Amino acid sequence: MSPDLRRKFLYSLVFALLVYIALALYSDWEQLTTALQGFPWLWLLPVIALTLVNYVGRCLRWHWYLRLLGSPIQFWDSVRIFGVGMLMVMTPGKAGEFLKPYMVRNVTGTPMSVTAPAILAERMLDGMAMLILAAAGLFVFPNSTARFVAGLVVAVFLVFITVVQIRPLALWGLRLGERMPLVKRFAGNLHRLYESTRIVFGLRNLLIALTVGAVCWAAEGAAYYVVLVGFGAPSGMETLLVAVFIFCISTVIGAAVAMPGGLGGVEGSLVALSVQILALSTAEATAAALLIRFCTLWFGVLLGVVSFVLWSGLLAGAEPPASGTKPLPSEG
Repeated sequence: MSPDLRRKFLYSLVFALLVYIALALYSDWEQLTTALQGFPWLWLLPVIALTLVNYVGRCLRWHWYLRLLGSPIQFWDSVRIFGVGMLMVMTPGKAGEFLKPYMVRNVTGTPMSVTAPAILAERMLDGMAMLILAAAGLFVFPNSTARFVAGLVVAVFLVFITVVQIRPLALWGLRLGERMPLVKRFAGNLHRLYESTRIVFGLRNLLIALTVGAVCWAAEGAAYYVVLVGFGAPSGMETLLVAVFIFCISTVIGAAVAMPGGLGGVEGSLVALSVQILALSTAEATAAALLIRFCTLWFGVLLGVVSFVLWSGLLAGAEPPASGTKPLPSEG
């Protein structure tokens, strides 16, 4: 791991610790520990199992994207790269995940400009899948922040899809960019990038990926439901739907905040919405938020750390793309 990437990861851990200390103090430490002591800890088994449904589904979609884009990658190599990429969730805005195309190039020789749109598609379609799952809740439970973020994400997504699929418009934009001295030298890469983007956002491929994303994030929403019931929320279909709504819209809000792993934004939204909608105490809501984040975000980070330890050679020579001064190696 490069020094810059290691430093960003450590900063994220420190920030996470501060966030969780603030939440514990806000909810009253004594009441929080009492709530945690009353949780049926064996229930973590189905919570972890549902989280793994999310990871496995997204890993399969990642491999499908790479094959769709013409990369000759083997399934096991896709799994290894996906695993190391899970560590990159702790970079701001998940920008570190753009190292995954670099790892694909290391393994197969496929240019990064060909496979980079797969990362963009993952992020955008995960966001849209979560908004679809949360759609009913956005109308039933009035929350101006959630509605604004949802509307912004949908608007950006629709504009992007429109530009990508109107080929003359996209090519006109590329030609315009090629007139700029700094962009001209990357003209070939930009055209490959566009062609790959057009493939992954084609209607059929978009619908398949969106369906997979909806199933994956519904599984984690169901995991949050199990946690909420363990902390005293009523069981039943209504609570399940509310749990999926709260989890998905909180994750979207966290992504919009663009902090590493959505730290602060996700936890704060989970607590606020579960108190407002399910009438949980602040301590119970905080305990549920912390537990589901440890079973989703931090479980994924742990898998990423293990993957990196096992297959660190995949990142040989790479620098994080978000460093501002150390770009990814060129494709020459």
